[in-house]
Amino acid sequence: MLQSVPRGARIGQRAGAYLVAACVVAVVYYATMAPSLTWSHWGSDGGDFVTAAVMNRVPHPPGSPAYLFLSRAALWLRPSDPARTLNCLSALCALGAMLLTMRTVRGRGVPAWASVVVGCSLAFSPWFWSQALITEVYATAALFSSLTILSVQHAEVHRFVPWALVGLSVGLGVSTHLTVAFLIPYVALGRRVHWPGFLVGLTVGILPYALLPLLGPWPQPWGDLSTMAGWLEYVSARMYWGNAFTLPLDDWPARILAWASLVTRQFTPLGALLIIIGAARIWSASRMRVFGGTLTFLLASLYAIGYNSPDSWVYLVAYMPLAAVALSDGIQALGDRKWRAGILHPALGVVIPILALVFFWRDASLSNDREATDWLQATLGAIPENAVVVTNQDRHTFALWYATEAVAWRPDVTVIDERLWGYGPYDEYVHTTLGGDGDTIAALAGTRPLCSVDRQSEVVCQ
Repeated sequence: MLQSVPRGARIGQRAGAYLVAACVVAVVYYATMAPSLTWSHWGSDGGDFVTAAVMNRVPHPPGSPAYLFLSRAALWLRPSDPARTLNCLSALCALGAMLLTMRTVRGRGVPAWASVVVGCSLAFSPWFWSQALITEVYATAALFSSLTILSVQHAEVHRFVPWALVGLSVGLGVSTHLTVAFLIPYVALGRRVHWPGFLVGLTVGILPYALLPLLGPWPQPWGDLSTMAGWLEYVSARMYWGNAFTLPLDDWPARILAWASLVTRQFTPLGALLIIIGAARIWSASRMRVFGGTLTFLLASLYAIGYNSPDSWVYLVAYMPLAAVALSDGIQALGDRKWRAGILHPALGVVIPILALVFFWRDASLSNDREATDWLQATLGAIPENAVVVTNQDRHTFALWYATEAVAWRPDVTVIDERLWGYGPYDEYVHTTLGGDGDTIAALAGTRPLCSVDRQSEVVCQ
């Protein structure tokens, strides 16, 4: 006669699964993490985020206030190398997203061993893995999206508090990156929503945006939030509207093909097949859940495809936990007599994270990446004392902000991004910083040495 597993044993199995997955992923992330500031994995914005957290000011729009406040807390706890600290923050957020996803799939009846497979498959998918190793907002956005997915699964109909928690997790995700708002169709279509509770939680979750004006004095490089108009322009990311859906029509076919290739690559082609099988398996019982998840992923993908920037794929990192949950349905399908075929077995899913480790390690690992710090050392050595340095690329501007302000290697150097020159708040900020008069950078520099960084990353001084 079959005997039921004691409740204590079940809890032990669950905790053991989480511990195994967490240890494996933590070791891999630690071994492959960038040692300090990096430009790799489209991480050039890292210097801006680090500088904003250290200097108590806002980063580039729309500000990512939830991430900013987490960053400041992390730097308070571990204030050594700020870039390394915020790289660790990304790894911890990615690890948290993985564990929350494992909890979600366990709630759907997935065995403990399979939840480890799903969690590791998520952790080692190339998009997700790459953003866990650098200073960026996307691992944190994935943490809040995975919390949303778990909260929706456990939210009860007509209960205020559970749905307020769902709204809070969505709001904090939006406070990390605006594109997390694409999760709302998944929330609305997957379950019957208690809208008053959800909207109250959502309002509380986006309140960090209201706190940004407290990070004065103003103006700062990215704006003047001391007025309502300035705040609205900043939090709406008005500066970047020109990139949304402006990809030339001739480039759409190639971008769509690239999207399809990259999406298939995330969990390997086998994982992509299992996701489709899993969706088919639960379609009859949970059509709206499948439709909501698919619509959410497609809307986020459409925005990423149409955004005229080569790194727009990073917007989909927050939706990888949703894909991982679908993967768990596919693994379960292999155990159903109706769906099982030939020699296929649920254990086949173990292959996915193993293949990801083997094939993606080399591309993901940044353990020896010192391009940004080596460039800074060489560049700072070539810049005269008390110089004004003009830049025109994100990687150069943000790296030099990091070096001159966040870690104060050369506090005598002033960095001016010529692409921002002409933007009212930035011009006022530069005038205040340099303390001079004039309508040109050269005039403001006065008698100070004037240098520039060219497209080849070389410093030229007058």
